[in-house]
Amino acid sequence: MQGKRSVPRVLAVTAIPAVLLASSLTSASAQVADGSSTAASTGKAAVFVLDADSGRFGGAKPGLAASVARVAPVRTYIGKATDTQILAAGGQKVVADITLASSPVKAERAAWAASSRFVDLSWPDLGAARYTVYRNGVRIADTPGHSLRDTGVAAGRQVDYRITGEAGGLGHTWGLTATVPRSDDTATLARTAQQIEAKAKSYVKTTVVWRSFIRQKWATVPSKLGSVSGCKYTKGYKYAGDNHGFSSKVTGPSFRAGLRGIVYWKKSPYELFPETGWTKVYNAKTGKLVDKRKASTKGIDFRTKTRFDGKTRAVHAQIEATDPFCPTSGPKRAGIGAFYDARLARNGDFYVSGKYRKAPDHEMYLYGYTSGDKHSTKAVHQSRMSSLLCLSQPMCELGTIGNNGGY
Repeated sequence: MQGKRSVPRVLAVTAIPAVLLASSLTSASAQVADGSSTAASTGKAAVFVLDADSGRFGGAKPGLAASVARVAPVRTYIGKATDTQILAAGGQKVVADITLASSPVKAERAAWAASSRFVDLSWPDLGAARYTVYRNGVRIADTPGHSLRDTGVAAGRQVDYRITGEAGGLGHTWGLTATVPRSDDTATLARTAQQIEAKAKSYVKTTVVWRSFIRQKWATVPSKLGSVSGCKYTKGYKYAGDNHGFSSKVTGPSFRAGLRGIVYWKKSPYELFPETGWTKVYNAKTGKLVDKRKASTKGIDFRTKTRFDGKTRAVHAQIEATDPFCPTSGPKRAGIGAFYDARLARNGDFYVSGKYRKAPDHEMYLYGYTSGDKHSTKAVHQSRMSSLLCLSQPMCELGTIGNNGGY
């Protein structure tokens, strides 16, 4: 195991005049237990829309009177854990979370703005023909635009949104957790901003765990690979598996390759703990242990991609571990392979995307720590092995890692 410090990288954000492109949705439905409806209610188009190019709310929306369309900041709260604003337009005031608005990556600049009666959502227009919006896991709308007003919300509640779209063969997902204020007066909106900051500030670190393991008790090299693999032990041998299913424990379950990365919210250094388990080979007939080795951890890495600000952090990880009894390079190389990129927010929001070889079983979790060993847990990815053949990259199509939300 080892620790590692990050090397800050500063990316410039260029300010461009804001353009508000909004869409309205149709259909309303019955109320559900949390006080929100299962579909976005018919209503006006979103007005409080973040311009992804500039990272700011504001600007005149074509077709509306200037007094209604102009969005102006009333107050801005730059906190230690989040950034929020109180905005006004046409006599209406809202509270907005702008923590990710200044992200160095335009594709991550999604935002929400909420009054006691609606939530305006906005996200970057990446060229998708259609974007699908989910509220608390329920699909509420499809829209060709990149903003939405949802009036099916209840005052004083927290609402989780997910927006998805596909452009150029790539899928994009944004997750937003909006806090709906109890009323729209400035004092209440200010208290709501304070609540958002206090909740986010309670997190002291976020741990990301990846494990690749063999669910079965025993595994053998597939005959299709045995004769061409170049591995030392193939026909007549068997490998000990991990003999367990998915587990959300931070540490403990055995695995073939594992990675634990820790991002701290009160200090810049991060930590990296790569590890591989023992690969044990037995004689298939006698059951006698023949050999055991551990794979190298040189191909397992975790690092931050953005400078420390105590609010959000982009991270990248790769998990490459070759069977220690097989070639470590060249066309015959076989082993575990995965990588992911993630944007972690101190308030618990996250986006994750990546790819993996479909063998063996894989699992990924996020743990948000508020103090000591007390933490929340989010299962980000769990996949069962398609075939041991997938340990050889040419033999199997890569799987996709994609998730978002709160942890």
